Amino acid sequence: MITRTDAVVLKSMKYRDSSKIVTFYSRRFGKIKGIAKGARQMKSKFGAALEPLSAVSLILYKKDQRELQLISQCDLLKTYKNIHSELDRLAVGLSIIELLNQLTHDEEGNDALYTLVVQSLDELERAQKHFMNFFLAFELRCASVLGFMPSLDACKGCGRKLDDLVSEDSAVFQSGKGAILCSRCWEPKTVLRNGASRLGRTGASGTYSDEGNIRVSIGVLKALQRLLNAPLESIGSLDLGSALGNEIDGTLRLYMRQHFEDLKPIRSFDMLKKLTGPSA
Repeated sequence: MITRTDAVVLKSMKYRDSSKIVTFYSRRFGKIKGIAKGARQMKSKFGAALEPLSAVSLILYKKDQRELQLISQCDLLKTYKNIHSELDRLAVGLSIIELLNQLTHDEEGNDALYTLVVQSLDELERAQKHFMNFFLAFELRCASVLGFMPSLDACKGCGRKLDDLVSEDSAVFQSGKGAILCSRCWEPKTVLRNGASRLGRTGASGTYSDEGNIRVSIGVLKALQRLLNAPLESIGSLDLGSALGNEIDGTLRLYMRQHFEDLKPIRSFDMLKKLTGPSA
């Protein structure tokens, strides 16, 4: 069956002498892999359309139960010139598609997830600063679309709103449950990893237990709330700073590991942190 779908190129690798195997995330089929015969020839009809971080219109010969589909045509819709021309912006874009590739399975369509990745890349292309925010926002929103949306508005125990907890400086984020507990409701039950003390009402911000409970500052929770809910076009205006950025990154990594057991470190994101620091 010949079919067409819009897609984003996630990964491209050489195959034999002149072809490529390409992984896409498509609007209709979710993640899909295809072979582009002759794609590496000098006068290939595919041009640059098979490079990662390209938004394309894809035509393929699709057969059910076949691992590799045959790519007939692939035309560029967007090239994301700004993303490709700046190293720190490029690292964020690559981090987004690397995470998406890890978290999705072949041929499980999800229109909301496709829309999220395209909008994230569009806003990253337009942003003027704070590029790393777009990866953090994508990480949180991607988990939410896949069924793991955290509840950040209020304490799960007493129902007090996040704004009412500001005077307490910190709260406990239960990464396994995606919920927060204020200091009044938190009862320490687990020993810290170093075995030195228990995580109680005076525990240090950013120290977590073996059960995935982490005490974080209210500032982190409010930033996570904005990364999750604010319009994507406003994410670039959020100045997290180095300390807050590090705390948010650590909290999100723990949260993602709790819910996606096979998740590997995002190499592009780690490269970005080494190049520019967490306030990029």
